[in-house]
Amino acid sequence: MRRICVIINPVSGRPQPVLYTLNSVFREANAKWDVSVTQGAGDARRAAAEAAAKGVDVVAVYGGDGTVLEAATGLLGTTTPMAILPGGTANVLSVELGIPQALAAAGRVACDEGSQVQKVDMGRSGDRFFIQRIGIGLDADKVNRATRELKQRYGRLAYSIGWLQAAHETPKAHYTLRLDGREEECEGVTCHIANSGSIGVPGLKLLRDISVSDGLLDVLVVRDAGIGSALSIASIAAGHPINPDAFHHWQARDVAVSVNTPQPVHADGEMWDSTPLDVHVLPGAVGILVPKRQG
Repeated sequence: MRRICVIINPVSGRPQPVLYTLNSVFREANAKWDVSVTQGAGDARRAAAEAAAKGVDVVAVYGGDGTVLEAATGLLGTTTPMAILPGGTANVLSVELGIPQALAAAGRVACDEGSQVQKVDMGRSGDRFFIQRIGIGLDADKVNRATRELKQRYGRLAYSIGWLQAAHETPKAHYTLRLDGREEECEGVTCHIANSGSIGVPGLKLLRDISVSDGLLDVLVVRDAGIGSALSIASIAAGHPINPDAFHHWQARDVAVSVNTPQPVHADGEMWDSTPLDVHVLPGAVGILVPKRQG
């Protein structure tokens, strides 16, 4: 009998009968489960750490990418795998890993002993962590403008609205990057430090070669906020080569970023302090259950 601890964020973006659905799925699988409901920041991390210490087989997380990240930090240093039950606005990491977006199907991945564990890297900056990416400058301003009201009304389109609102107000900045000890300088409107390439739409990625399991961070600086850069993102997602006139791109394990004028920073949709910033990768930091691969 698989023992599952379910962590639920009740204010996530998808209104649906969570307990009813999970009870049906877990009962069918003869899984033993209990529930921890978050009420504030840090609750998911503590609940995940406590569940792992009790020896549960799986920590399943219902919520958005921020809740998933928090629970993952609670599992650092353990061998307890995490299952993602997508319940947020974008659910980018679940898309990256091919986890079903329907709650019942994702629940079956959590209780199926045939599900595979994929080791996923995390990024760390001081005592803070991320799984997907850090956004600096325009990308952080976009996230900051995507209010809960906008997300409830428009879903993931809220982030596009935030980008359009911020684009004409964001000047170019001068970035100084230290990448595994070597220094690079360039100008742009936003800098991504990406562990995950997904943009939340199946099959579309910032760069096709970005992997959450390669032990590397991908650093991208977008040169401007115009339509040319937007079209370049679309062409990259479709599998075409990077347009060097729109992007700078490097890979590194340790990344430091400073900007001539301090810029806002977000990590996995949560606002951090402004630049400067030091980040390093934690290879294979957490195991996440994914559907069994065919063949």
